Amino acid sequence: MNMKAKKICFKNIGQLVQVQDTDPPRLKVYRNCALVVSGGRVEKVFRDTGIRASDYARVVDLKGRAVIPGFIDPHTHMVYGGDRKAEMEMRAAGDDYLEILKNGGGILSTVNATRKASEEMLYRSARERMKRMIALGTTAFEIKSGYGLDLETEKKILRVGRRLAADLKVHVTLTYLGAHAVPEGVKKKDYFDFVLRYLPEFRELADGVDIFCERGAFTVADLKRLFLQAKLLGFQLRAHVEEFTLQGGCYEAARLGAISCDHLEHARPHDIRGMAVAGTVGVLLPGVTHFLGGSKLPLVHTLLDSGVPLALATDCNPGSCPTYNMQTILTLATAMYRLTPEQALVAATYGGARALDRHREMGGLRPGQRADFLLLKTSDYRDLFYYFGENFVDKTFLAGSAVSGRKEPVTD
Repeated sequence: MNMKAKKICFKNIGQLVQVQDTDPPRLKVYRNCALVVSGGRVEKVFRDTGIRASDYARVVDLKGRAVIPGFIDPHTHMVYGGDRKAEMEMRAAGDDYLEILKNGGGILSTVNATRKASEEMLYRSARERMKRMIALGTTAFEIKSGYGLDLETEKKILRVGRRLAADLKVHVTLTYLGAHAVPEGVKKKDYFDFVLRYLPEFRELADGVDIFCERGAFTVADLKRLFLQAKLLGFQLRAHVEEFTLQGGCYEAARLGAISCDHLEHARPHDIRGMAVAGTVGVLLPGVTHFLGGSKLPLVHTLLDSGVPLALATDCNPGSCPTYNMQTILTLATAMYRLTPEQALVAATYGGARALDRHREMGGLRPGQRADFLLLKTSDYRDLFYYFGENFVDKTFLAGSAVSGRKEPVTD
């Protein structure tokens, strides 16, 4: 086979950023370099001198601009029906998120809209969201169910997620979140027994399971029961924990082998030590705090000092964080958590891959990894953080090929 036919050389890169798989992970910045992609994977990065066009199938001039790994979003709920714009106004008037949920709004409102939507309608709307996220720089996703709370709708959401991965040629990790809320008119015990009883039916559809461990939703005891059964079935374990109140779910999730614990606003040093020992990733969602007007922040620097791997995510959903833009999340993380640009970019790339257990094959733009990367409209990656509110992604590349996303905002 002619190896030249498989190789693309991207030359005249002003700045190329890799994430090194070190402890802690660090950025490695190359200047005035070239990138060779072969078979959709990074072959090498080298100094931009003496490049012969005859050695490659194609040579692409990137005109001195910066290249960074694509963003990896490890926590989304992007398949849903309806919107919750009215709740934004209710919260502005003083209503509490958990009170809205208790009174049949919140998650339950989205459940009703999602049940009514056909699978094709859900696919079309989620496809537009994902295309917009790709245009803004996201190259791999986690998608949760949880807006069905019945057998057929939960499966419908996961089928849509699988179809998105195939049609848009992106990596998608699918998570079954049956334990998201208790549906109206059902006792909690009966519903949770239903989740456990039908858990095996989701093994072929989902990579992992998740649970919303929170006051008014599910308890630490529920988390233990779900995780013990899920582990026997071979699921990855994830958990929404310590978001609005301290419940103790973070420590138990880590102890049982959770790959990630997400939110963590009320996590204690004791919980963080448990995560560090277990190697559990802390997935931080500053967009939720911003959109809900919250003030409680996770102990981010305790997490860092303890050696807990960090990831950043959008939590893309219609109620608590309707954003598609990981660049916005980077801005919020540096402002709210006082992360450096390096720490934030590591968390948005390598950290997201780590939360999906994919950090060996993506998230660092290192040799052998998928060539998922972003061409920026600047020669310095730090401009992503300095000039906040701008879109600095010029082109998104998946496996070395430029892809077209959606240019216009998506409104549901």
